[in-house]
Amino acid sequence: MEYRILGKTGLKISRLGFGGIPIQRIDAEAAKPIIRQLKDSGINFIDTARGYTVSEEYIGGGLEGIREHFVLATKSMARTKDAMAADIDISLGNLKTDYIDLYQIHNAGLADLDTIMGEGGALEALQEAKAAGKIRHIGLTSHSIEVFEKAVEMDWVETFMFPTTSLKHMVPSSSRSAPRRTSALSA
Repeated sequence: MEYRILGKTGLKISRLGFGGIPIQRIDAEAAKPIIRQLKDSGINFIDTARGYTVSEEYIGGGLEGIREHFVLATKSMARTKDAMAADIDISLGNLKTDYIDLYQIHNAGLADLDTIMGEGGALEALQEAKAAGKIRHIGLTSHSIEVFEKAVEMDWVETFMFPTTSLKHMVPSSSRSAPRRTSALSA
């Protein structure tokens, strides 16, 4: 397995990570061997979110006894200090851990940034949780190029997650410039 340093965190993560959305399609017991297989395969980065229904809980159940082998990331849609503080505590309980390596503000829009960074905003809760050892690093996720451009200039943003797809790499380059023939490819 190849490893990389994650953003400005200094954390060494596997080039291939595990995204927590699909795990919600199975049950908690079926999730446990999947997490163990990640460890056995050298995959040490797991990303989930408060909004992924039971994902945090299932991953937490699978991490029992092997937590130290993983870099664990989760995220919250909370924009205020109180809501983010509550979500951090819920995540810690769901993931059955006393710290989270990377806690991210999930899918922030340009209009959200003033609230997030203002007085009583989510950033205050994240910084307090970091000082208390509940989280180790703070990140931001977004679907907005404008947010990305601003995030690059924000000292507190240690990672930035932007959605992408590998589909373009699976389609032959000669087909990419061809007119789209199906609605599935144009979506």
